[in-house]
Amino acid sequence: MSPSLKHQKVLLAFSGGLDTSAIIPWLKENYQAEVIAYCSDLGNSPDGESLRQWAHKLGASDFIFEDLKETFAARFAFPSVRAGATYQDDYLLGTSLGRPLIAERMAYFAKKMGATAIAHGCTGKGNDQLRFERSWAYLVPELSIIAPWRIWDFKGRGELLAYLKEKGFDLPAKEKVFSEDVNLFHRSCEGGILESPSEEFDPKEVYKWVSPLSEINNEPITVEITFENGIPTKINQRKLSPASLLGMINEIAGASGIGVQDIVEERSNGIKSRGIYETPGGTLLHAAVKALKHLCWERSLMTTARNLGAQYGEVIYDGFWHTDLRNALEAFFIKASETLTGSVTFKLEKGQIRFVSRISDYSLYDTDSVTFEADKTGIHKLAEGYCKIIAIKQRQAGMRDHKTNRFVEIEAPLK
Repeated sequence: MSPSLKHQKVLLAFSGGLDTSAIIPWLKENYQAEVIAYCSDLGNSPDGESLRQWAHKLGASDFIFEDLKETFAARFAFPSVRAGATYQDDYLLGTSLGRPLIAERMAYFAKKMGATAIAHGCTGKGNDQLRFERSWAYLVPELSIIAPWRIWDFKGRGELLAYLKEKGFDLPAKEKVFSEDVNLFHRSCEGGILESPSEEFDPKEVYKWVSPLSEINNEPITVEITFENGIPTKINQRKLSPASLLGMINEIAGASGIGVQDIVEERSNGIKSRGIYETPGGTLLHAAVKALKHLCWERSLMTTARNLGAQYGEVIYDGFWHTDLRNALEAFFIKASETLTGSVTFKLEKGQIRFVSRISDYSLYDTDSVTFEADKTGIHKLAEGYCKIIAIKQRQAGMRDHKTNRFVEIEAPLK
């Protein structure tokens, strides 16, 4: 530890769990630091008053608590849905979306309160250290970052409990079966039996948001989601705030068994990890906005957006929220989504999503063109020349290969 880092005012990302509880006295002991604890509610429902009391008992000079659910839904979760942002096909980025918002707010308070360092409890194996530290590198490049898990000598939970007890703090030694992360967009589970990708788990032991299919007895539920420029605004014609809408759609989709992913993902550092992700509302919203895109976008825009959505997901996952690239990608989806206004209606039944209707004033769907009945647009006749024109390349290649004996003869079917 550098002597220059002593006597600091440190802003700590504080959850009240074992790690961040131990960090407060450790910072005071090793840095002679004044420690300010920061905590926010992104839908994980922390008890702000209990955490305040606990932080002060541990030695924090101040405690900051914010309700960020509306900001999280409006500025982070919904834009990622609009973009169709995913990581490695299936992960809808729940944890990844929450970290840059926390980083923003901590940067704000660090400047406001004159902190000279920011601390966090992320381990050296995970992605969150990158998501926090890359954001802080941009937002508060002048501040030092303290990551105790990369510095201290503690090896695990037992040693941290012993350290707190030695300092006079008795944290209940409740062993957690799984490591969980929760916000308004998702709930993730890692650890325990889930560390082995070859092991089967009992859904009843893991799921909290999504009903196991074996327990669902309800009738099909009809849900209409209304979008304005790619952002969800109403459920069943009822206009709700972003956080309220996301909370309601979580309940509706979860009760129908929608929204669980069992994923083996590759972390930014190359480590493979397995996680169970419950994202019921996010799964339904992604399906709805995709349906609207198919209705309102032509193919080349759809293809470009799909590719950029995957890139956007990787940018979010790797912690590059506060970058020109992320801003540029967001600008693309804001422009492209000007036609994504309309509604999508589903029926949900025992883990299945069935489309009932897709409606938009910007629809490119033309019944007269696609119908099997009368050819009002004359496409049948026009197709004669069209098919000849678009097949020119294949015809030229076929004539060339016949002439040069390169043509592969068509074989008879196997008997």
